[in-house]
Amino acid sequence: MASGSAREGASPSHGHGFDFIVVGAGAAGCVIANRLSADPARRVLLVEAGPSDREFPTSIRTTLPIGNVFLLPHERYNWMHEFSGGPGVNGRTIPCPRGRLMGGCTSVNGTVYMRGHPLDYDEWAALGNPGWAWADVLPFYKRHECYDRHDAGKAAWHGRDGELHVQRPSESNPLAHAFVEAASEAGHALNDDFNGAQQDGFGVFDLNQRHGVRWSSSRAFLHPVMQRANLQVMTDALVERVRVEHGRARGITVRRGGERLEIDAGSEVILAAGTVNSPQLLMLSGIGPAQALRRHGIAVKQDLPGVGLNLQDHPTVSIAMENPGAESYALSWRTAPRAVMAPLRYAFGRTGMLASNAAEAGGFIRSMPGLDRPDVQYTFMVGMKDNPRTLPRRHGYFLHMAVLRPATRGTVELRSADPTAKPLMRPNFLEDRRDVEALQRALREARRIVASPALAALSGAELMPGRAIEDDAALETFIREKVATTYHPVGTCKMGPAADAEAVADAQLCVHGIEGLRVADASIMPNLIGGNTSAPSMMIGERAAHFILR
Repeated sequence: MASGSAREGASPSHGHGFDFIVVGAGAAGCVIANRLSADPARRVLLVEAGPSDREFPTSIRTTLPIGNVFLLPHERYNWMHEFSGGPGVNGRTIPCPRGRLMGGCTSVNGTVYMRGHPLDYDEWAALGNPGWAWADVLPFYKRHECYDRHDAGKAAWHGRDGELHVQRPSESNPLAHAFVEAASEAGHALNDDFNGAQQDGFGVFDLNQRHGVRWSSSRAFLHPVMQRANLQVMTDALVERVRVEHGRARGITVRRGGERLEIDAGSEVILAAGTVNSPQLLMLSGIGPAQALRRHGIAVKQDLPGVGLNLQDHPTVSIAMENPGAESYALSWRTAPRAVMAPLRYAFGRTGMLASNAAEAGGFIRSMPGLDRPDVQYTFMVGMKDNPRTLPRRHGYFLHMAVLRPATRGTVELRSADPTAKPLMRPNFLEDRRDVEALQRALREARRIVASPALAALSGAELMPGRAIEDDAALETFIREKVATTYHPVGTCKMGPAADAEAVADAQLCVHGIEGLRVADASIMPNLIGGNTSAPSMMIGERAAHFILR
């Protein structure tokens, strides 16, 4: 294997060298590995802590859009990270699932394809990050997109020749359509394309699926190029640190099974390990706030106080409603015939409940006058799936609502110098009253939509929060007791100029003060975008590869 190998999962020999080492086979990492290995002269190693998504039974679970319920309960596929709650959430611990397998979170998420608002990116550029305005990033979204509703009117916004399939579900639940109609009855605009000319309004979501199959970053960008002789994919391998010598990243230390390997990188190490694991790995490697590193006995290679700061996520609460007609997805005697037929419908037509991502529709609103873009996102779940790890047993639906640009910022900190110890994550949810008030407004509007005729006809009682919870004080108590993550953490390796004391990487994603090291995942976002974060993470991977190859 003198020049690398496409053999999946194998360990390189001790000291084996590559031109590029990519850490993390998630949303961004798979894109980067694909683009860098397109030139056969470049030797590329992609390292993933979790298992392959090409081996049975993982291959089946990652094919089903709803297959995440079979993956998320297990530590083998989920990092099992948790947010430590502060006073804003009454000290509660809030689970924060993160994918731990090829494809990363794109193998376990809701497959919603959402880019965010154009002004989000213009804001990134205005913060001192040239090349990240909406006009700069849109071509990179289009480059790898294969949009199935492409026509002359969509050409300005969408690509048609890329690897990443973006489609509407072949079949969607009648509740989802009733929800969109109810939003229209409540006075909201309809929106046929949340990634088009405007974001405001309600509609059915575009998904990363292809004919009922989950189209993860791994399936899109990695599977088709696994045969390349200059690309090696190493799974079940935990990167313990980046080896830094004389101000330059020289390689990585990997633990695989009972073996520790030192692997050299001739050109660059690219961290695409995600918002939690990338800052953790930087700190384990001696790059981060010097005082904190010394406290854990870690030799300081570069004092970067911003590593682990700027943590942001979309705080969310939900309304839960009964569905007496049993149109919703649930395992019940009333839907037993549907459930029995589901595997056959999926096997022969890629339709039915197994093809649903559950989060079939939603919308964006500006919850008060004077805003320049939506500040609340709604996600309609066609089942009462109260956590990502179980199938619902009772017929009903959830309407989730999230604050898109929370006022608070949190932290990711080392718990110890042990690479296997989970970091301490503090999101500081709701410690700014503005976020509480935004959720109060969102809840009141959600109730108005649910009460509109199209959806009211299919709804029963309000199960959560319950109609007794009405005034501002009661709503605030409910919000603080129930707020959770939307699984969109970002920002912990903030992109920004060296003059920004919290910046970790520059606009080319190079880590300040260290040569040959980049960060390329959602952790580089200076501010959270208004929407789901998997599509932006893949765009960040595309941008990183462009910078490297240029």
